[in-house]
Amino acid sequence: MNIQSLENFKRELNQIKEYLKHIQYVNDVAAYSVLETDKEQIRKLLNTLKDHDRSFRTDKRIFEYKASIISLYGLLEKYVEIWIKEYLDSLSRVVPEYNQLDKKIRDNHFELSLKLTNTITTRESAKYQHLTKEEVLKKLNECIVNPSNYQINTEAFVLLSGNLKHNKIAELFKYLTLDFNNELSKNEDLNNEIGLDKPTISQTSKDDLYNKINDLVERRNQIAHGSEVLDILGISALEPYIQFLEKYCQAIFEILVEQLIKQESIHTFQKIENVIKIFSNKVLAFEIENYTIKVGDMLIVETKEGQFYKKPILTIQLKNESYQELTVLEKTNIAVSVEPKIKDNQIFYIIKK
Repeated sequence: MNIQSLENFKRELNQIKEYLKHIQYVNDVAAYSVLETDKEQIRKLLNTLKDHDRSFRTDKRIFEYKASIISLYGLLEKYVEIWIKEYLDSLSRVVPEYNQLDKKIRDNHFELSLKLTNTITTRESAKYQHLTKEEVLKKLNECIVNPSNYQINTEAFVLLSGNLKHNKIAELFKYLTLDFNNELSKNEDLNNEIGLDKPTISQTSKDDLYNKINDLVERRNQIAHGSEVLDILGISALEPYIQFLEKYCQAIFEILVEQLIKQESIHTFQKIENVIKIFSNKVLAFEIENYTIKVGDMLIVETKEGQFYKKPILTIQLKNESYQELTVLEKTNIAVSVEPKIKDNQIFYIIKK
């Protein structure tokens, strides 16, 4: 997963925020009462703006509303697709053999790849102009005949990604063998945005929890299908949608990153079998042998609740002496420090070497 894509999402979302802010500034100027003391040139410009605003105000509000809704939905669809494809590309680099992927993912890859070839063959769509059915089938075949050097048809997993209501995104995550609703319920930032505790969230319907996402999609559909716009959201009413979309999409990114870290703990990291003790929630003492460890190496932490995250190693100590890099041949107890907090009931992994 590429952290830059999350930054790109936030940058594009901020552009919409700034656009709405600019609209509000123009509205404030248009509402200004022209004074006799104002300079003639300023008075003329203000009066021109005010006259235009009076005649165009309703149409302007409708246009601004449509542009905002379409832009917000466009970000949702664009980045859900980007992040699912990034996840699958990263997964193929983490899991060394195709047959080590979850069987359901492999089954879904086969079925969805065939659907993708049919889509390429039967539809003229700019979305798939960069693909050929031969390329899709070649990748699928390589997964079978050369499983240690495989590539996933990532486009196949977002083939049905239009009209992305919450339940539709959950369906896309099922292809990745992920329970989207369960993973979302663990995200504290999103839960805080919803304003409910975890027990209440688990008992609340998903349509109610994520109604802003579903409503955004419905509003986009009305605009796209040319329906008459009756319920126009003003700038202040759009702000909660923007804020919720930001938390929701960041949660999607974080879920996929966490799942990749989990796969790394299985395939490219090794479990620390003998943890000696944890000090001050940041120093991990453990036994190690036949290993070279250095400052900057990553430590994977698995929580009691089954969540995964990474922490860089900040310091290394052996017998109260600090090292930037340390090679250990025999069984030796060392200590490494990371950013707080780590706990005794957690499991730790270091990269295989």
